[in-house]
Amino acid sequence: MRLRYTVAVMAAIGGARMTEAVACPGGGGGGSRGGGGGGAGSSGGGFVNPARSEPACEDASDVVGYRHCTPYGAWGTGQALPHIIIEAGVIVRRFGSLLDRQTGSVTHGGEAFAFRVMQPPGSRQVDTAVLSTMRAGVGLPHGLYTALEVDLGGLAQPGHAATEMMSSGVFGSPELQQDRGFLVDTIGAVGVHGATRFGGLGVELTGGVRYASYSFHSNYHDCEQATSVVALAPVAEARARGELWLNPWLTAGVTVGSSVIENHTWMGGVYLGVHSRTFGGDR
Repeated sequence: MRLRYTVAVMAAIGGARMTEAVACPGGGGGGSRGGGGGGAGSSGGGFVNPARSEPACEDASDVVGYRHCTPYGAWGTGQALPHIIIEAGVIVRRFGSLLDRQTGSVTHGGEAFAFRVMQPPGSRQVDTAVLSTMRAGVGLPHGLYTALEVDLGGLAQPGHAATEMMSSGVFGSPELQQDRGFLVDTIGAVGVHGATRFGGLGVELTGGVRYASYSFHSNYHDCEQATSVVALAPVAEARARGELWLNPWLTAGVTVGSSVIENHTWMGGVYLGVHSRTFGGDR
């Protein structure tokens, strides 16, 4: 008798555990509704209302508690979106002056005067510019990226140059004094980027065109006039970049570089970047 009683108890416990194992999540409420279904079956021929049936035990949605759930934080990575980076900042450039052997003209009333600009022989004049920079880039596979950058600002300290008048008028020739100017760089970049826990490091090659406008102030027979000399030059630089994540979409970084076609030419700056993917899609 004791043996039969023991076997009966174990069988009852095993059956309860099997029933609990196959139940879907939310077993407490399901057990209650299951009991109600049993009552209906005993009195109504076993009919179960489909609207009150339990959800499938396997689900690919993001609802917490189902068997198949996405990894923690996967909602924020935006893997389906391309990695677009928008950056804005301030840079300082120091480069060889483009004024040497340039020509220009100035008009006073009905008289026009031509002049040329010469830099002191045997000395290398250098311009210093402070620029605001705007950059848009796209991340590529294997850590590669490409970007387009526009830098715009003023010549804070242009290299010294002397002017020589090439024509004269009724009252002689104007007197020219060198002033400052402005600078526009249009640059394309290709680089490779490596992610760290707190940010990233990268190196890149850039190339583009520099547009420089040098201002001059002209005095001629109690008449004052402003004029400028425009120069174009190629830009090619090697740069290194480093940045830190401020939040999942925002970075702060620094960049430094040097020209690969001109000696003793450098640039440096700071920037803020906004990313379409959280942490650049690297986490």
